[in-house]
Amino acid sequence: MTTDELNGLKRLIERMMGYYSIPGCAMAVIDGDDTYYLHFGLRDVEAGAAFDGNTVSGIGSCSKSMTACAALRLADKGVLDIDAPIASYVPGFALWDEHASAMVTLRDLLCHRTGVAGHDGAWPDNSISRTDFLRRLKYLEPNAPFRTVAQYSNTMYAAAGGVMEAVTGRKWEDILWEEIFEPLGMTHTYCLMGGAEKETDLAVPYRWQEGLRRMARWNIDMAGPCGSVMSTAWDMAKWLAFHIRGGMAGDRALLTPSRFLDMHTPQILMDYPHVRGGRSLGYGLGWRVMEYHGHIVQQHTGKIEGYSAFQFYLPGSGKGAVYLQNLHAPDNPFIFAVQGYLLDAFTGRPEDDWYAVYTEKKRDHAPEDMYHHLEHDYMPAETIPGTAPSHPAADYAGVYENPGYGLFRVREEAGRLVLDERAVAGLPLTHVHYDTFRVEGIKEDTDLYTLPLTFFAEADGKIGGFTLMLEPKVAPVRFRKVR
Repeated sequence: MTTDELNGLKRLIERMMGYYSIPGCAMAVIDGDDTYYLHFGLRDVEAGAAFDGNTVSGIGSCSKSMTACAALRLADKGVLDIDAPIASYVPGFALWDEHASAMVTLRDLLCHRTGVAGHDGAWPDNSISRTDFLRRLKYLEPNAPFRTVAQYSNTMYAAAGGVMEAVTGRKWEDILWEEIFEPLGMTHTYCLMGGAEKETDLAVPYRWQEGLRRMARWNIDMAGPCGSVMSTAWDMAKWLAFHIRGGMAGDRALLTPSRFLDMHTPQILMDYPHVRGGRSLGYGLGWRVMEYHGHIVQQHTGKIEGYSAFQFYLPGSGKGAVYLQNLHAPDNPFIFAVQGYLLDAFTGRPEDDWYAVYTEKKRDHAPEDMYHHLEHDYMPAETIPGTAPSHPAADYAGVYENPGYGLFRVREEAGRLVLDERAVAGLPLTHVHYDTFRVEGIKEDTDLYTLPLTFFAEADGKIGGFTLMLEPKVAPVRFRKVR
């Protein structure tokens, strides 16, 4: 890149960060034999600490490309077969229906074509192991026929990690270290929150709610294969360079050419958000494939509580970039504005006004509602006034279980009922009508849902459980009271 192009990139990033109040960002731009490291803003606003190339930050779903790569490494070694039915080498593995259970492969999991909707409330559960999680899959209702459509699934990537563990007897985090991080020299990249939190140069996660708000870090260790990795711009440049160089780590091939090509070949059609001028070509194995004005682009977004990241490169060109930020929503406008600028520079296209494309005219800051597009309300439009719960509050308190979602708890707290969605505790239940209550703050990945929770009684009149619409694409999930 020329000096003028780099200076233009810096100006764009600074303007976009100001418009969206992004606290900090670090990036690596690879252009042939040159790698440029840029950093902006703060990893810790309150302490005034800079966000730089060594700052550890969450990469979210960019982790999926690492999980897929590790699975392909194991396949190259003959440890597993991504095209053999998982049930043939993981005893007891099953999905909801018998056909899918008998046929589903690791490839199906890695390219999101199992027919099972997101079920993003199922996987954030550190009370079980990844192999334990595999036993929950048969209780997650599908919403589409097997292998007919792509439906992005964190759940199935968490399951892929469980499959890798069941086959090898090794933890997913150890597999990633041995198969990827160590050979690439990624010494400040972590799969588990405990490892990342030992770093002193660690980004603080932030959200915006009428001002910048510091967040608690979200530990999703069990479901790590879908999005728990934390890394630095320096380390992620090594990861990206590995792909730019066709699967080579120095003079060593970490994947056979056929496996590397397989990872980056669209397996199924999938539309997804992309830069203006781009066209979705489908999902590979941990990579989204796009066409931009005649150029193939390999890419993936990443978003986790308080963090976002993006990785992309143009095969055969030696060009790509990766960048990490400590604000998780909205992430796409910033990500795609910067990508658009770089794609134009990489391909020799005339420079577009990417700031204008991804901001609103006559505003110097994003409107408040842009920060809340991950909040969803599924309450019924009409309610029945003048009704009351059928039981005293104490009768609703207890522990409830669904075999696909685990244990939820209803408690009395300060004179009212609250729901504990596992580690997300104390969500208030507000009476709507009869035995239906409104519950706000149900966590589904980085989305927050407001949902109706409806208790039901057994034949003896006692409260037997409740239903909760945790996956809007299927029937409400039924929890039974177990104590």
